[in-house]
Amino acid sequence: MSAHAYLTEGQSRSLKAKLVDAGLDIGTMAEKMGMSRATLSARINGKTDFTRSEMEAFASVLNARPQDIFFAA
Repeated sequence: MSAHAYLTEGQSRSLKAKLVDAGLDIGTMAEKMGMSRATLSARINGKTDFTRSEMEAFASVLNARPQDIFFAA
């Protein structure tokens, strides 16, 4: 599982909404994932791609499967 293209605007909005629904902000999520806030912000805003391990960590914090977070229709 890998995302070779930067996130679309819609995907970015979806990830942000998932954070809000979970009661998290980017800084808290970044801390839980073991990365900097700036790096996670760049990923969520579609400036750089998530790695597979980052997708897994993001989903894990949300108690979800990566495919349900990043590849849901």
